[in-house]
Amino acid sequence: MRLAEQPAPAGSRDVNQLVSWLLDTLEFVRRTGDEWTGEGVHSPIHRIFCEHMLANPGQGWDAQTLGDELGLSPTATQYQLGKLNECGLTAAVNRDGWRVHHLRNGSLSNAVEIMTAEARLVLEQRLRSLEGWMTESEARMSIASQKKDDAPFHIQIRGRVPLTEGQDEMDAFLVDLGLLGDRVRRPADGSAPLGRLMFEHLLAAHTPLSLDEALEHWGTTRPRLTRTLDRFRAAGLAERVPRLDRLPVTLWSALQAQHGRRGSDWLMKKGGLSRIDEKVAKKVIKALNDDSFNVAKCEKIFADIAPNEQMILLNMLGGKLPIGWRLCGAKSSQVCERVLAKSDRTFRRIKRVAETLEKAIQ
Repeated sequence: MRLAEQPAPAGSRDVNQLVSWLLDTLEFVRRTGDEWTGEGVHSPIHRIFCEHMLANPGQGWDAQTLGDELGLSPTATQYQLGKLNECGLTAAVNRDGWRVHHLRNGSLSNAVEIMTAEARLVLEQRLRSLEGWMTESEARMSIASQKKDDAPFHIQIRGRVPLTEGQDEMDAFLVDLGLLGDRVRRPADGSAPLGRLMFEHLLAAHTPLSLDEALEHWGTTRPRLTRTLDRFRAAGLAERVPRLDRLPVTLWSALQAQHGRRGSDWLMKKGGLSRIDEKVAKKVIKALNDDSFNVAKCEKIFADIAPNEQMILLNMLGGKLPIGWRLCGAKSSQVCERVLAKSDRTFRRIKRVAETLEKAIQ
């Protein structure tokens, strides 16, 4: 199963819109343009779901019958039905040499209830692996989480299968949860892929990982590093936070640079020092003029200034505080709770849409 969080279709009772939302949330239609196969004609999986399974939830269909009605080959129809079976929304039985597909337990709400219960249990079991891999660290969470910085939930849920040659449990975990992307890029020398290396770092790290540090570690491009880290973030395993531990260094660098370019008067008037305590501002100017302003002195002078005020000052000076990625908990249990809470939110939306769909087609 794939889960891609979508805004809930609040108040809508349009069957096609609700079915489209359900298919998008479960990522049955994954490329822009696949939703429509022609002018005014929905995709095959949309038509199978809407025109057949929802209209007659207690019946079953084989690929030949559906293919004749949709104008598709049995192979193409079987591929669409296979996607519904894989996520657990439908099941199939053998009858007269054909695989007959049907909504599980005879209704959409029943099928969704079974599907979400199984998916949640599988996800919970897979996340237990973190307990053996993750280093417990209270220092990791010393910087408060940013409530507004929340990415749309996106994860893949696949049960454990036998390992392939050269694969270990962590490789399987990352692949089964979709954390390495759709196309896993394995280095030619046989070493671990970038996603695995970065995940191992996050598991052991006590401080957030910035892009500059990641570039130093792995030497690839910023966009690739960001995509890799954001996959962990979208799955609820990681989060972004400002690198407040780097605030003294960044603030010192900005003050030093602007003092050299524009002087003390500019710092006091337009540079933002007038916004903070006057005694602190005078200490900064004196240290800059005496050429004794260093990182340690900057940290000491600003010790009583709130981080938010320091960040505003940094912004007015034209500086920018680095962003770091970290696992979203000091313990593995906290990370698991975060991921499960996000999945539960999506599952609740799916259940509500399923109930609305059943009422709408009655």
